[in-house]
Amino acid sequence: MLMLSNGAVVPTNTTLADRTPMFADANYYGNYALPLLNEWAAYSALYKNQVWVGAIIRKLAFATARMPFDIKIAGKNNDQYDEAGPLTALMRRPNERMSGFALWQWTSSMWDIYGEAFWLKLRDRAGTVRELHPLHPANVVVRRMPDGRLGYIYTAGNRAAIDTLPVFDEDDIVPFVSFNPDTPNRGLSNLESLRMTLLNEDASRRATASFWKRGARPGFLLQHPKTMSEGAQARFKASFNATSAGADNAGGTTILEEGMTAEILQLNLEEMQYIESRKLNREEVCGAYDVPPPALHILDKATFSNITEQLRSVYRDTMAPRFEFMESVVDHHLLPDFYAVDEAFSRFNMDEVLRGDFETRATAAVALRNAGLASGNELRPMFGWAPSDDPAMSEIFANAALVELGSIRGAQPVSTDGELIPQPVKAVARPAVKTPALTVRSIMGRLSRVKASKADTKVKLIQEHQKELDAFFAKQKAAVKAASSTKAAGLLNPGDWDAELAGILGTLAAATSEAIGGKTATDLGGSYDAGRIAPWLEQDAQTSAKNINATTAVQLNEWLERQNAEDEDEELEADTDEFFDSNVAQRSSEISLGRVVMIAGLAALVAAEQSGASSKTWVVTSANPRASHAAMDGETVSLGENFSNGMNGPGDFSGGADEVAGCSCELQFTLEDGN
Repeated sequence: MLMLSNGAVVPTNTTLADRTPMFADANYYGNYALPLLNEWAAYSALYKNQVWVGAIIRKLAFATARMPFDIKIAGKNNDQYDEAGPLTALMRRPNERMSGFALWQWTSSMWDIYGEAFWLKLRDRAGTVRELHPLHPANVVVRRMPDGRLGYIYTAGNRAAIDTLPVFDEDDIVPFVSFNPDTPNRGLSNLESLRMTLLNEDASRRATASFWKRGARPGFLLQHPKTMSEGAQARFKASFNATSAGADNAGGTTILEEGMTAEILQLNLEEMQYIESRKLNREEVCGAYDVPPPALHILDKATFSNITEQLRSVYRDTMAPRFEFMESVVDHHLLPDFYAVDEAFSRFNMDEVLRGDFETRATAAVALRNAGLASGNELRPMFGWAPSDDPAMSEIFANAALVELGSIRGAQPVSTDGELIPQPVKAVARPAVKTPALTVRSIMGRLSRVKASKADTKVKLIQEHQKELDAFFAKQKAAVKAASSTKAAGLLNPGDWDAELAGILGTLAAATSEAIGGKTATDLGGSYDAGRIAPWLEQDAQTSAKNINATTAVQLNEWLERQNAEDEDEELEADTDEFFDSNVAQRSSEISLGRVVMIAGLAALVAAEQSGASSKTWVVTSANPRASHAAMDGETVSLGENFSNGMNGPGDFSGGADEVAGCSCELQFTLEDGN
């Protein structure tokens, strides 16, 4: 594209972005020195002599060079493949005398010192790029050629012969150029913004060196009440230095005679401010290069709580934009020599430095697994492990705490033994078989006879559960004993008992929901709609009944087979009695407590939500709680959030059966007004 200026044709290209446009045959030289006090210093001299400038530039250079630089081929559906071709090989070995690590270390260092870095592409006779060579920015002149393109001249320090030197076309250069308000073709060094800081640092260091070299400032003063001759002064000074001066005499005792006094001369405030000014200088250097001071082990303002985050920010906030810039330069100036546009791209692989320590990765892996976002075999490579042969490790599972948006907040669609219930939960008909004497009304009537607290109500509900379950298991025991007089498997068909047990569990669940939900709402000054979770309670009762009966049948068969192998003479009735009186009786107690805690917690959460509560607090009621629950005592979170242990409250089976069994913890709720 061309434009006219006073009748002359002028190639535009990027000249409009130059403060002083580089028209045909014009040169542009970078400014590579800073004026310090009474002298000028080249950028390279500042890097070599200014300790914090050198430290930061080396830190950034090593952080860049250590990153794997990948070339990716873009496939379909956002797939990416490693390029195992000539460009990857070139980046690993740019030329015979330089490794890929050294090339990136040089590029990063030069870019931070001079604000620019250049690679020269060397091609074979077919035009293929075979080698990459760095060009020192101080020896590079950028010229606008007559055709409007840029030409790069490497002067080797002899700019007087610039017109006799070869010109490299812009297609043969990979330019890493930082932002410069004067031109887009040459970079601006960060050292320019540190002009006054480096001047102060240099002046302070030179002044200090002069102080130690030529300063006449004494450190210790001895006073004599009278005038001493020069010989006496010399003798006394030599004697005093021999006994008290130097590191070997520190802490010794000094005896003064003839009324002499001693005084230590301290640094004045102006001299002591030198240290603070040096600290300010190093922090300004860190700010100019966008590096948090703790990354260079400057720990003046680091704390236990912020040090980890500041170190992470080195790659997240400092290195990520640098990498994006360098990737874009390679993609624009080098990849087209090997691939079509958008066919491939480059990337600094930061997975290794951003993935965190083992504990952090383990926590993240568990969260991804529980959320159903990854399988076990997809997560194992995070720890350097090979995929497992177990088919279950390739399956996707979701935590039972996940519910469909718009469903009951805080409700966990999981049965008593932890088995998932398919979502969404729909209302189901109450099983036809029920215990005639057991109704919600009868249970609520027995509970209302005594004005009990919520905790006392839970105890009575547990007793109601255990009484009904004991009666149910007694009926099963009688049926098994009557089924056969010989030892054999299959005496209990669980399917025959599922409907009856589901009816019992459903009635007890409804009564528990009404009792606990009603008390919670009353305490909060609200009302409770038990129908909100009635469908879920029905579904849970059926699922739990099937699991309980199936477990009873399996354990009974294993028990009888084991007893038969140990003693052929025992009667079936005795073995059955022993099984139900020990094993099943214990399970009855555990099931009763677990179901009351689970359903009461769910009902309380729903009642709190309906009553306008805003937060919930985990409260331990046991005198001897398990350690994991004791640690939760008093923790408060928003009503719709999980506690720090991942559970939404006591009785939540998403925390595992071990966290629910025998738990008597409760929730306390707070309204939005703080009451």
